[in-house]
Amino acid sequence: MTKIVIIGGGFGGLKAALDLEKQFKKDSNTQIYLVDKREYHLFSPNLFEVATSDEELVSVKQMKRSVVLPFSEILKGKQIKFVQGECLSIDSARKKVNLVGRFLDYDFLIMASGAESEYYGILGAKKYGMALKTLPDAFRIRNRIEFIFGSHSLDFTKKNLHFIVAGGGYTGLEIAGRLKSLTDFLAWKYQYPRQKIEIVVVEAASKLVEGFDDRLSFDAYNRLQELGVHIRLSSRISGVDQNFIELMSGEKIVYDALIWTTGIKATAPNCGNQLMLNRQCKIHVNEFLHAQGLENVFAFGDVANVSGSDGKPVPGSVQEAINQGKYVAWAMSYYIKNKRPPVPYKNKQLGFIVFLGGKWAILDFGNFYIKGFMAYVVGKLAHLRYYVSLVGWFKALKYIVFQSKMYSRND
Repeated sequence: MTKIVIIGGGFGGLKAALDLEKQFKKDSNTQIYLVDKREYHLFSPNLFEVATSDEELVSVKQMKRSVVLPFSEILKGKQIKFVQGECLSIDSARKKVNLVGRFLDYDFLIMASGAESEYYGILGAKKYGMALKTLPDAFRIRNRIEFIFGSHSLDFTKKNLHFIVAGGGYTGLEIAGRLKSLTDFLAWKYQYPRQKIEIVVVEAASKLVEGFDDRLSFDAYNRLQELGVHIRLSSRISGVDQNFIELMSGEKIVYDALIWTTGIKATAPNCGNQLMLNRQCKIHVNEFLHAQGLENVFAFGDVANVSGSDGKPVPGSVQEAINQGKYVAWAMSYYIKNKRPPVPYKNKQLGFIVFLGGKWAILDFGNFYIKGFMAYVVGKLAHLRYYVSLVGWFKALKYIVFQSKMYSRND
């Protein structure tokens, strides 16, 4: 029997598992295993909504439901075995995956284990900065901000409250846009002067969302300023203390809460010295997304260093991970059935959507560029399309309607 093991149930890993299941559904000699340390698939694009929702408006249970899809629901009726566990290491010589408390044999291995927050060796950043990669991260941010307002609400002299978002990429911008709505609500709730609340985005580059169209950067900058969010460009953080961040210039900026969204670092499983990794700990793969140095092992998404048609690394995104998962599932059938080698992977031009507070967004799709409410609608339709691919139209509509009701309270 041919055993295919997929490590990681994120966007790319789940897509690979579902597409492989369609191809080998009638093949009793092929078994697909999906391994993830969580029992659910996390819809991470909505984490910023959870992090900026007040507990009086929505409950923890409702927020969890809005971003969580249990694997038991997605894989119901599918010929995929789900294994909950954390991958500790891979023994490529014996073709075994070492999980906590057990081993799993494989003939083909797909690594789509994702990434974690990157702190670039900045002293104090990991200790004091709050990342936004998981559901517990989102609740931590939410609770911290609520605590800050509550703890100072009875002060005779209300101090200025400073909230810093480190990183001007799309995650940082989305949470900064929503953070304005949350702090406005908490100011009303705790009778706190709004003029004493400051939100600052600190970005090391000279523009927001570096690597994308200047027009998007310009419009995002203006939108956040309209919301009252301050932006510090060309401001590289060199150190983080419990109460302030220090810039390379020597300037210190005080904060009450620091949200860290500066970048990501791949979480590749331990394979001894056989894996070829770059500085971001990403696995080097060839044009077929085959991990260099390991037999029958593929890698993609945030865990892999995938080159585009121009030879440059492909920017990480949800849609890119899904496309790579789709390709690997298609290509693997050629390897298993001993057909001719597949054509190399070619990345496509993808759209980019960033939500910036309220029902307002920017959609950049090359020649197609819109902003405002219509871009917001297109973004939600894209979310609907993804949910349909997992659970069908009926359940997908229920999820999207539920999310819309929950998140509209943040506006």
